[in-house]
Amino acid sequence: MQHTLKYLSQSQIELEISLTPEEMEQFWQTAREKVLSDVHLDGFRKGNIPEELIKNTDLEEKIFDEAASHAFRKSLKEITDELDLELIGTPEVNIKKIAPKEEFIYVVKSAILPKPEVKDYKEISQEVFKGKKNLKVEKKEIQEALEWLQKSRAKIVPVDRPAQLKDVVEVEIKCSEGEKEISDFPKVDRFILGEGRYPGDLETRLEGMKVGDEKEVKVVVPADYHNENLRNKELSFHIKLNGVYERQEPELTDEWAKSLGNFSDLNDLKKSIERGLLEEKEVKEKERLRMAVLEKLINRTKIELPEILVEGETENQLHSLKHLVEEQGMSFDDYLKKTNKTTEDLKKDLRQEAEKTLKGFIILRTIAKLENCSPTPEEVERIMNEIINREAMEGVDVSQIDKEALMEYTREKLTNEKVFQFLENQNQK
Repeated sequence: MQHTLKYLSQSQIELEISLTPEEMEQFWQTAREKVLSDVHLDGFRKGNIPEELIKNTDLEEKIFDEAASHAFRKSLKEITDELDLELIGTPEVNIKKIAPKEEFIYVVKSAILPKPEVKDYKEISQEVFKGKKNLKVEKKEIQEALEWLQKSRAKIVPVDRPAQLKDVVEVEIKCSEGEKEISDFPKVDRFILGEGRYPGDLETRLEGMKVGDEKEVKVVVPADYHNENLRNKELSFHIKLNGVYERQEPELTDEWAKSLGNFSDLNDLKKSIERGLLEEKEVKEKERLRMAVLEKLINRTKIELPEILVEGETENQLHSLKHLVEEQGMSFDDYLKKTNKTTEDLKKDLRQEAEKTLKGFIILRTIAKLENCSPTPEEVERIMNEIINREAMEGVDVSQIDKEALMEYTREKLTNEKVFQFLENQNQK
């Protein structure tokens, strides 16, 4: 078996492979047996039909197709494995020659996964991870977390009095700009009055309303409001108050701390909060440093991405965006109108991020091969089982899970984790 490899632009190749008549003999024999195994012809044993009766018939065409298909799959895998090439997508195949007792020659044109030269990744990792911050938790942060916990455990009690700041209120809302209805706010809402859920001074102007009261309020949206499309606009809100509830927060006592779990007293709870906050900071810091290493490697590494990969990842990111928008209760068409963009505009915006994602994936994959950072089959199986069990507990029909896709996803995640652990350890040397 011989081959000729030619590298083309945009990480594509042209690969010509030829098999000798001797190498093809096994494929012809297997193809003939398979095609003729169920053919019955009077006067001949099953599967034993003379060549002259097969020539120029559908049977001959089927034998050619079967022999070519089997020889193509087997020889292409052997050659790409030998050359360490990963073909992407469906290759373009051109059969140049095929006939019994002759050479089989075909040409494959395909995109391949790039194999970049990733330079100085150990040195870059050392440099970046030396910048790890010394983390600590301030008393203020512990107190804020404790107060949040206190608020979250507050009893909500309906009251028959005018609404006050810090009450929970239930309202019906209609918002407009002139004659135009604004759909950025819920029609029915329940929130803590005075905590800044709505723009401007809207919430303070609801103070004093009673259940059943209705009120028209005009608000100029601040220039720093989180929704850019509403900034500096004058909006009209028609508010109807449907409920007022007093929040009765528990006192910060040892008994209350014990009621929350395995805590001996309030101080023990504070120590647990401190440990939790520190762990959160450590996770964020580790992620920051990892992304900083990857960013430097992306900027230093030349990678020519196949267009088929970029288009596929752009579509993946667009799909994720659609899912996120729908989870927030908005149709994708409404999102496009709100952002004043078309689907093609979004694809252009997402393309750059898609390219960055792909380059990071390829760099991590390259380092994994160089440093043998691979999970064991047992590790992959253990994490897969954890994922499946978690999904089952959440009511997901796990029989519908694509096990092959899950295995590939798990293997990639574990491989990336091992690569990052390897890079982090460079700072210990």
